[in-house]
Amino acid sequence: MKKTITASLALVGLVALALAGCGQQSSPPPPPPPPPAAQAPAPAAPAPAAPAQPSLEVTQHLKQGMAYVSTAKNANSPGVFNENINNAINEFSNAIKKDPGYATAYSNRSVAYMMQKKYNLALDDLKKAKELKPGDAAVRYNMASCHSLMGNVDLAFVELDAALANGFNDYDSLRKDPDLANMRKHPDWRKTLEKYKVFIN
Repeated sequence: MKKTITASLALVGLVALALAGCGQQSSPPPPPPPPPAAQAPAPAAPAPAAPAQPSLEVTQHLKQGMAYVSTAKNANSPGVFNENINNAINEFSNAIKKDPGYATAYSNRSVAYMMQKKYNLALDDLKKAKELKPGDAAVRYNMASCHSLMGNVDLAFVELDAALANGFNDYDSLRKDPDLANMRKHPDWRKTLEKYKVFIN
């Protein structure tokens, strides 16, 4: 009996200790680490600057050059033709000196070179114009004309396709421009035009 009481007392003591332990508040778990500070978004890349408009002086050189080209086209003698084409080339060259990044000046000078049958010089100018402004329909049309005159009909069709894709819509030139004569005889002529829903006689 004495052993039972001792065992019972020991058991009661253990239960009391256990209850006392349950009543203690455990220390709260450590707070979670703060979330990493949100990184500020990287600054956006600046928008590309709009191409600068040519200066008034450059524009005047261009207009004067085109006037000389027009006079040369209507010239009644080789002397008048040559004088006006050379003057046109000088005007376009002056525009290029003032603004070397102006694609239209290279393209217009190429037209004057083509009129002189200086096709390699024309092609050099057109390559530069295309590098400066690859989506310019007039540049691509002039390049098609130059390749056609040089007999590079396959390359001419690549450039004509690009001109039409970029919105070239001078259908009168497509119909009558003598520079495209080599292309009009080719089976790809009608196919290229019809691709862009251009139907001309």
